[in-house]
Amino acid sequence: MNKWKKILIVSIAVISMIVNIGFSVFYVFQYSSRVVRRVMSDMGGYDHDFDEPNIIDDGYEEETAEEDFLRIDREMQAVADYLYTDGMLAGIEASDGIDTTFTPMMDAKGWPYAVVYREKAEFDGGVKGYKVQKITYDYMKNYEGQDEFVYEEEYCDENGNKVMDTQILGFFLVDHVTLDVTDEHTTQWH
Repeated sequence: MNKWKKILIVSIAVISMIVNIGFSVFYVFQYSSRVVRRVMSDMGGYDHDFDEPNIIDDGYEEETAEEDFLRIDREMQAVADYLYTDGMLAGIEASDGIDTTFTPMMDAKGWPYAVVYREKAEFDGGVKGYKVQKITYDYMKNYEGQDEFVYEEEYCDENGNKVMDTQILGFFLVDHVTLDVTDEHTTQWH
C-alpha cells in the first residue's frame, strides 16, 4: 500500500509539473510574440497586413488585439517613466535590496500590468518577502481617448503569497496619442 501511495504522489507531482511548464511556455511564447511585434513596429518593420481590423458599420476601424496590447504597453511605460521622474519613485535608485526595473507582465486573465518597483522586506512574525509596486491597466473604465492605470503596492512572501492587503497608491490617465500622463490625485476607487 505504501508503494502505491508513493507512485500516486509522484504521478501527481509529475502531472502538476508538466501542466505548470506548459502554462509557462505558453505565457513566454505569448509575451515574447508581443515584444517582438512591438520592437518590429517601433522599427517600422512590422507588417500589419495579416492583422485584419474589425470594421464597425460607421466605418471606424477598431484596434486589433495586438494593437491594443502594444498601445497599453506603451502607456504603462509612460506611467512608469512619470513615476521614475516626477512621481513617488523619483530619486529611488536600484540597490541589492531594491529593483526599479520596468517589467511588463500579464495576469491570469490575460490583462497587462507592469512591476515598477520591488524591495526586499520583512513582515510581522519575521516573514521575509517583497514589497512590490505595479501599474495595472483598468480595463473596466472607458475614457474618451485615454486609459486609466492603477498604481498599487502588494506585500508578498518569498513564494509570492500575499501577506497583507494591497494598497492603492494612485490612479493615472494616459492619452492614447500623446502619451501624456495625468495624476488623478486620488487613492480611492472611483
